Amino acid sequence: MNRIDHINKITTYTARFVLEVEGFNATNQYHINIHAESFLIPVLNETFGLELENLNATQKKNYPAIDLADFKNRVAFQVTSTADFDKIKGTLETFAKYKLNEQFEVLYIYIITHKKEKYNQSKLSDVIPNDFIFHTDEHVLDKDDLLKKINAISSTPKLHAIAKIFEHEFSEVQIQTRQQKFVSGYLSNESEAILPNMLRVTFPTYLYKAELNITNEAEIIEEVNRYLIANERKPIKSMKKGKLIKSALRMKSVYSAEWVTYENCIFTFIDLSDPSEPMRQIIEKGNVERFECAEFYETNYDYKRIFKHLLRNTMMVFCKQKQIEWFEPRGIFRFANNQKVPNQKRLKWKGKKEATKTVIFEMINKKEQHIICYRNLAFRGSFLDLGEDWYLVLNPTWSFTNPGGYKESRFESDYMAGIKRMENNGAVCNYFRFFSYYFTYVDLFTREYPYLKLHPVEPLTISPKLEEATWNPAKVPLKKGKTLEAELQVDNELSDNSLFE
Repeated sequence: MNRIDHINKITTYTARFVLEVEGFNATNQYHINIHAESFLIPVLNETFGLELENLNATQKKNYPAIDLADFKNRVAFQVTSTADFDKIKGTLETFAKYKLNEQFEVLYIYIITHKKEKYNQSKLSDVIPNDFIFHTDEHVLDKDDLLKKINAISSTPKLHAIAKIFEHEFSEVQIQTRQQKFVSGYLSNESEAILPNMLRVTFPTYLYKAELNITNEAEIIEEVNRYLIANERKPIKSMKKGKLIKSALRMKSVYSAEWVTYENCIFTFIDLSDPSEPMRQIIEKGNVERFECAEFYETNYDYKRIFKHLLRNTMMVFCKQKQIEWFEPRGIFRFANNQKVPNQKRLKWKGKKEATKTVIFEMINKKEQHIICYRNLAFRGSFLDLGEDWYLVLNPTWSFTNPGGYKESRFESDYMAGIKRMENNGAVCNYFRFFSYYFTYVDLFTREYPYLKLHPVEPLTISPKLEEATWNPAKVPLKKGKTLEAELQVDNELSDNSLFE
C-alpha cells in the first residue's frame, strides 16, 4: 500500500472519530472522551515524535490542566471536546496556577470535535505565564491540524503505523461494538471483577520517637575513610545524617533500617523504650516518646510525610527478606541478583497452586551468545491512606541491569520501550497478582515480619462489564533502524489463569 492510500485511510477514520465523539456527546455520554485520550497517545507520538503518557493512568500527582505529557521533551496536551474560548482560557489559568510552565515548555489543546475558526489571542495575554509561548493558531489543534501534520510525514512505514491505529479504533466493527455496549446497554446486567492495584497494609499500633545522641562522629568518619581508602576511593570530610546513623549502628553491629530522621530525632516502629533494644545506643534514653500511629500521622503534613517515609523504609526491609532490593536511581523495587555470581533467577511461589516464576531473565547477545544484560521483574510502590486504612499502590515494571547484576544497563531505555509495545494490560495485571500472592502467602515455615504486613488483594465489582480487547490500543510495529543485540520476548509464564483462579 502506497503513501496516498495510507493518507486516505487516515482521513476517513479521522472523520469517523469526530462523528462518533459528537454522537455520544449529544446524548450526554462522555466515556468516548476518556477513551480518546488513550487512543490519541500513539497517534500523537508517531506524528510529533514524542513519548506521551496518560497522566490519569501513570501519575499519582494531580495534573488538573493537562491529560497527556512527555516529561522528557517537556510537552503537554489537554484533550477535550469543548472548543469555546472559555475552555481555552480556563486551561491556561489552571496551567499557570499550578506552575506547570516550570515542567513543560509547550502546551497543546487538542479539540476532538471541531475548534473555532478564531480565538481572541489578546484576551489570553493576562493568563499565559511569563516567558511561556502559547498561540491559539499554533497550539489549539483539531483533526484538520492533525491531518496537516500527518500529511507532511514522508516516512511510509510511519504513515502505515498511524493508519493501523485509526483502523483498529474506528473501523465499523469497533464503532458498532461500542454503540451496542454503551448505548443499547445489552450488557447492562453483566458485571465483572476488577483488581485495583493496591494491597492493604497494616503496621504496629505504636511508633517511637527519640532524640539522637551520637557523640563519636569523628571516629565514625575515620572508620568509614579507612574502608574507602582500602577500596581506592576518595575519603570524606562529613556525612549526611542518614548515612551517619547507619554507620554508627553498623559499628555497633546493629543493622536495623526501619527508621527515619527529622530535626535530630529518629522515628521507628521499633520499641526504643525496651532496655534490650540495640538501637538505644545512639539515642537519648530518657526522652523516648510513644505515639499511636493514627494520632501521629493525622497531626500535620510533616508528620504524615515522616510516616510515609517510615513505611517506605520499612517496606525496603520487608522486601529484602523476599529477595527484592530497592534501586534508588530509578525509585523502584526489583528482584535482586546475586552480586558475586549474577545469573538468571527462578523462584517457587504459590497462588491457587504451586508454580515457578522466572524473576530475572538473561538477555543473550544474538551474534556472540554472551550475556549483555539482565531483565529483572520490578515494581514502583507508594503508600496511600484511604479513610482508616493504608494501601501500597503497586505498579509492575521491569529493570535492566548490566552483566554485573546491579547497575542500570545501557540498553534500559530501548528494551523498556519495546516491552511497552509488547505487553498489554492483562500481562501487567497478572504481574500485580503475582506480587500480591508472593507478598501475602504464608505457611508454617514463614517467619512473620513484625513491622509491616501486606494483605491479599480485595477485588471490586463493576457493571456493566467492559470488554478490554475492544479498548486496547493497536499494536504498532516496532520502528526499524536500531537493531537490539538481544531478542526481547514476551514473558508468558503468568498467562495461565489457573494460577490465580
